[in-house]
Amino acid sequence: MHVGYQHRYEGDFLQPGQPERIHETALRILREVGLEVAHESARRKMATEGFRVSGDRVYFEPAVVEDYLAERRRRREVEANERPASDLPSDDGKLHLTVGVYAHHVHDLDADRIAPYTSDKLVEMTKLVDVLEERNVHSPAPGYPMDVPPPLEPIAKYRIGALYSRHGAHPVDPISAESIPYVFEMAEALGQPMRSLPVYVFSPLRLAGESLDVVMQFREHLDGVHVGAMPAVGGTAPIMPFGALALAAAEVIGGFITLAVVTGLTTDFGIGLHAFDLRHGTMVFGSPETYLFGQLNTEINEFYDSGRRPERRHRGHATAGIHVRANFPGPQSAAEKATVMTAGALIGARWFNGAGILSVDEVFSAEQLLIDCEIRDGVERLIGGLNMGQGGYDWVAEVRAGVERGFIATDSTLDHFRETYWHPRLFDRGFLAAQGYDGRLKLAERAREMVRQYVARYDFELEASKRREVDRIWRKAQRELGGT
Repeated sequence: MHVGYQHRYEGDFLQPGQPERIHETALRILREVGLEVAHESARRKMATEGFRVSGDRVYFEPAVVEDYLAERRRRREVEANERPASDLPSDDGKLHLTVGVYAHHVHDLDADRIAPYTSDKLVEMTKLVDVLEERNVHSPAPGYPMDVPPPLEPIAKYRIGALYSRHGAHPVDPISAESIPYVFEMAEALGQPMRSLPVYVFSPLRLAGESLDVVMQFREHLDGVHVGAMPAVGGTAPIMPFGALALAAAEVIGGFITLAVVTGLTTDFGIGLHAFDLRHGTMVFGSPETYLFGQLNTEINEFYDSGRRPERRHRGHATAGIHVRANFPGPQSAAEKATVMTAGALIGARWFNGAGILSVDEVFSAEQLLIDCEIRDGVERLIGGLNMGQGGYDWVAEVRAGVERGFIATDSTLDHFRETYWHPRLFDRGFLAAQGYDGRLKLAERAREMVRQYVARYDFELEASKRREVDRIWRKAQRELGGT
C-alpha cells in the first residue's frame, strides 16, 4: 500500500495492523537469522543464560523477546508516571535548535573554504553557539579539534565545551576506549557524571565496534545503555519500508536484550531508518525521504513504547533532524533544511538538531547556523498563525485615519506590526536597485559581521574550581595519551 503526504496528520503512515506485522517479521528475523555479536565473552554469557548461540550469532526466541519488551514497557510507564508534571514542557510555539557535535571540519568564513578544526577555532565557534542561547540555540562544543593526537580529540572537545559553554557538560559518544576514562573524570568534576552511553548496531544485524567495547569495559561506571542503529534503506536494509523497519527493529531489539543480559544495566533502544543514495553510495539527509522515514520511525517507536498502534495525536516537543547532504552553505542546504523544518514543525516538532551542520556531520558552518536561525524564526512565525484583530479597534475610524494619513502610522499598525510580521535579521528584503548583482554576496558578508558581533558579546565563565580541575585532568591526559 502506498502512503502519501495526505496522511501526515492522521498518525497513519503505518496502516492498521502493519506495526504488528512488522513486529512479527522482526521476531522471525531474530529467531531465524539472529544477531552477530563480536564479543566472545558476550556470546558465552548469552549461551549461559539459555540463548541459542551458533558461531558468532545469537538467536532469540519470540517468547523471550516479548518478555523483555513487556518489562521495558512497564519500566517506561513507571518512569512516565513518576515524572513531575512540571518537568513536561509546555508548547508555547517556540522552536529550538541544537547544533551537531560531530564535525571535524569548519567553514572558514574569512577564506570561504572548508578546513580542519583547530582548537582555537573550536573555542571561537563554541563561544558563538553559547551566545546564540538568546536565540534558542542550545549546544556544547560543535565539533572535534584535529590539531591534537587522535586519542585526545574527544577529551579536548569535552574540555572546550566545559570551559566555554553553559551546555558543556553534554555527554560525548564513546569513540575511544583510551579517552573515555578522562571524560568520565571531567564529568564528575563538573558535577554532571556520565551514567549512560550509547551502543550502535552495525546494519545489518552486527553488534560490534568501539561503542560496544567501551560499554563492556566500563560498565561498572554506568547505570544505563541505549542501543541504536543507522540502517540505510536500500543499502544496508531492504528497499521497501516494511522490510527495512522489520530489520531495524530486529537489530536494536537484539542489541537491547544482549546488552541487558551481559551488562546487567538498564537498557533501552530506538528504531531509525535512514535515506541512502544508491547512485553515490551516500547517506542522505534533508531529502523528502528523510522526512517520510522520520515519520515511520516515530510511529514504530510509539508502537514499541506502548504495545499498540499509535493514535492520532499532536507530537509537541518531538525532535527532528535538519542534517543535510549539502557540503557548503547555499541554496541546497537552505532548501533542504527549510523543507524538513517546516514539515516537522507543522506536525508538532519543536526541537531540531543538526543546526549549522553540513555534509551530514562533517562540517560546522557559522554562516549556515545563522541561516538556520533565520529559517527557524520564519517557520516559528508560520506556525504562530494570525491574530485577526476583530475586537479592540473601531475599524471604520482606523480606515478613515489610514485614508487620511496612511496605514503605517495608524494605532493598530504601531501596536501590532511586530506580531503580524517576521522581520529577518540576516535575509534581505530590499529592492534590487539598491543592491545590484553584487547583492548575492552580501548575505555572506552580513553573516561574517554578525558572527564577530556575537562572539564579542560572549560572557560565560566556568566556576574557577571546576576550571582548575578540568585543566588538571586535561594535562594528565596530555601526558599519558599525547606524549607531552
